[in-house]
Amino acid sequence: MKTPKAKTWLTTLPLVALAFVVALSLASCAGEETTTTTAPAGSTETTAAPTGPVTLVATRNNDPNSLDPADEVTVGGGLESQVAFYERLINIGDPSGELEPGLAESWDASPDALTYTFKLRQGVKFHDGTEFNADAVRFTWQRIMALEGAAAQYWQPVKDVVVVDPYTVQIVLSQVSPSFLATLAGQRGIYMGPSPAAVKANETTPGDWAKDYFRDHESGTGPYTLTSWTHDQELVYEKFPEYWRGWDGEHVDKIIHRIVKEPATARLMLEKGEVDIAADDLPIEIVDQMKDNPDIVLKRDPTTTLTQFTFNVDKKPTSDVRVRKAIALLFDYDTAIEGSFKGYAKRVYGPIPSSVWPPIPEEAVKYNRNVEEAKSLLAEAGYADGFTLKLSGMDILNYKSLFQILQQNLAEANIKLDVEMTTWPVLFEKLQKPKGEKPFDMASYQMWAAIPDPVDILMWWHTSAITVINPGWGTSETDKMLDDANSTMDQAERERLYSQVIMKLNDDCPGIWVAEVEHVMVYKPWLKGYEYIPYYHGLVNWYNLSIEGKES
Repeated sequence: MKTPKAKTWLTTLPLVALAFVVALSLASCAGEETTTTTAPAGSTETTAAPTGPVTLVATRNNDPNSLDPADEVTVGGGLESQVAFYERLINIGDPSGELEPGLAESWDASPDALTYTFKLRQGVKFHDGTEFNADAVRFTWQRIMALEGAAAQYWQPVKDVVVVDPYTVQIVLSQVSPSFLATLAGQRGIYMGPSPAAVKANETTPGDWAKDYFRDHESGTGPYTLTSWTHDQELVYEKFPEYWRGWDGEHVDKIIHRIVKEPATARLMLEKGEVDIAADDLPIEIVDQMKDNPDIVLKRDPTTTLTQFTFNVDKKPTSDVRVRKAIALLFDYDTAIEGSFKGYAKRVYGPIPSSVWPPIPEEAVKYNRNVEEAKSLLAEAGYADGFTLKLSGMDILNYKSLFQILQQNLAEANIKLDVEMTTWPVLFEKLQKPKGEKPFDMASYQMWAAIPDPVDILMWWHTSAITVINPGWGTSETDKMLDDANSTMDQAERERLYSQVIMKLNDDCPGIWVAEVEHVMVYKPWLKGYEYIPYYHGLVNWYNLSIEGKES
């Protein structure tokens, strides 16, 4: 699916797919400045560095779809592996969303915010030995747009990439894009490579951009190279000796990314020390079983993910705002957080996580459980005797209990909830139906921000997203607010406009925003250097990891 031309800022399928792939996981909450690490009690680990080459073993739950960053941009689809090979011009350096240099040492914007000039790092090599330079940046852009793959959506505002000199490149936009730098530093679609020489050497026919070859090969500038891939078993990466950051300090020499499809098996392998880290997020139920294990580290971090229910606003009875508000008032948020999320979550009171600006306005309508008020609204709407609703949701372990809680809550007002738990592809097909044709009353899925900008969440409430995941909400007025907010560099004006959208969403109640769920990574105590960046959810910075004190 291509991005609608009229709304070039609207990200399409790959972003949504990612949000649901990680719905398996402990996902995300946001807004807290600290992280919690459960350290092994009474462990006697040493700090001695290993002698000789060091191998790290990590799990992932599926084979990549593709290793080509122009083609695959999702966690679960291949991005977890790509980040070992490919790099960005700029990066998000910490959980606050601060931008920092990557392959570009510095950058600045023209006064009209349409031209960005990047000074590139010198001495960087691709894995085929050729030089990374301004020509390579332009080539990357040309290849992405020519292939029209998943990454192209993130380059939609770009009109041209101009080589100024070998180490200076300008990216020229066709329109002001206040989130452009954040997108360039973000999680998806913005990786440099493969190398121009490798692409040309591996084209099947001239001009095909070697699209078939790079599904299972790579040629980036990153710290590791792909040395083998046994499908549905494992991928093996080894350090690139000429990596520009160098290999001083503590790193691992080799990474084995093992395919482990069953979460319970991943847990057992971790507990036995057969793997060092479960790099795919494990379901909450599995993680919670390890919380008291002194030989496992549980690192808890806030993220930007929202767990939510949304309403079909074009179908009775949920087309009535009083019914939607009544359901929001019937839901037991506290029980859901403790029961379904085992306490690895906190309340959220609107359509944006607490770590992403702007905050939910104080005057916004907020929903807490109030059964009597809910019954009054239902009676006012003519539904005192109740009705039946159909919910479509993801077939995920902790979602089953979440749906059971909602069923029990709604039964108190004579509402029967029929739940259909299904796979993401099936649910997504239903969500994509046009306005008025969506075959459900409610749906359940997650939204999250992969860049430090509210556009990455609030854009889904634009009516142009109704055939993506918007359940049907929005008017020309709210569309204009969203469009205007994403076409000005005036930060105060953007905050004002987005706050208005949030107020309108809370008042119309097209969804129940349940919780911000924490990310919990589990690994052995001898693994060092792991840091969670919420805007890189599901990705591991392999170069920063080391192993200390592991018995051979």
